[in-house]
Amino acid sequence: MVEFGEKLKKAREEKGMTQQTLADHLYVTRQAVSRWECGARYPDLLTAKKLSDMLEVSLDELLSGEEIKKCVEKNQIVESPVIGRVQSALYAFVGVAYLLMSIWALRFLLPELASANLQTVEYGISYILRYVLITILLFVGLTFSVYEKLTPKKTGVIVAAYFGMELFSNIFEPTKAGNIWMNIFQSLIYLISIVVIVGYYFQKRRRSPIPMYCVVSFGLIRNIFMYFQMIQLTSDFTFIVRSIWLVAVAGYMVLIAYQTYALEKKWRLAVK
Repeated sequence: MVEFGEKLKKAREEKGMTQQTLADHLYVTRQAVSRWECGARYPDLLTAKKLSDMLEVSLDELLSGEEIKKCVEKNQIVESPVIGRVQSALYAFVGVAYLLMSIWALRFLLPELASANLQTVEYGISYILRYVLITILLFVGLTFSVYEKLTPKKTGVIVAAYFGMELFSNIFEPTKAGNIWMNIFQSLIYLISIVVIVGYYFQKRRRSPIPMYCVVSFGLIRNIFMYFQMIQLTSDFTFIVRSIWLVAVAGYMVLIAYQTYALEKKWRLAVK
């Protein structure tokens, strides 16, 4: 079977165009065209459609069904440069907010654990680890976003790991006898959320995005609930830090929802 790169090169040469000329018409670099032709990268679907129009060949002639799927899976999840910058800014903002929470937890919570009981110590450590690990996770996402390497699967790993850290902390949360079932219920919802995330981002076939939107809603509502639970126990400084954190969490949930929408849009284009 003739690969996309070979078909692209043949169609380009038949039109008497150089790589640079094609790149100029598409507003990409010549290196990008070269990578497409050698099979190292695939264009996004909108660019592929422009290629088919410019070279006067059908999209089906350029890309097989498998190659269309690779366009979705191997390219970054957000392809608009403007939205890509917004995505990077959100990762940076949320990462800094979690960094502040990590510093707050290490500065004020850690000393209190020295005289606490075992259950509180376990929860305190899991609480601190949650913020530290999520901070690292978000800055990894920022790095991928800045270098335009945030593919659907990498996004899925980051989102699943985020909810995994929330589950980890929830398991160790101290509960009164009457609230233990609520804790179990919340842990179960987190587990279901992780399954939904993995199923959506690592799908072999297109699935409905609605469960992902439900996951985002749960994540937002849960964190708002936690915020108001803790708000009465905080000083003015902690109130400011926690308020920044809540705004950041809301921003990250919006980002996950947009990434879900962007991936769904790409899948719709792929199956047309």
